[in-house]
Amino acid sequence: MIVNKEQIREIAADALEIEPKQIGDRDHFVQDLAMNSLQMLDCVAEIEDQLDVRIPKADIRSLTCVEQIVDYLEAL
Repeated sequence: MIVNKEQIREIAADALEIEPKQIGDRDHFVQDLAMNSLQMLDCVAEIEDQLDVRIPKADIRSLTCVEQIVDYLEAL
């Protein structure tokens, strides 16, 4: 699967209610951007809806930045 990194960044920015340009590829969602668990679930749900994929709950904790999400999805 080919994933648009900017699309993932925009989804995360929407969940965080910030501008996409404020999120770097390796910015940790929790440590660097203060994303809480509800925001993360919203982000994952939106990614699943937009890309028509399912991300197992067990894998969500390992998806800590835009780059990791893109790598994960491209490996599907």
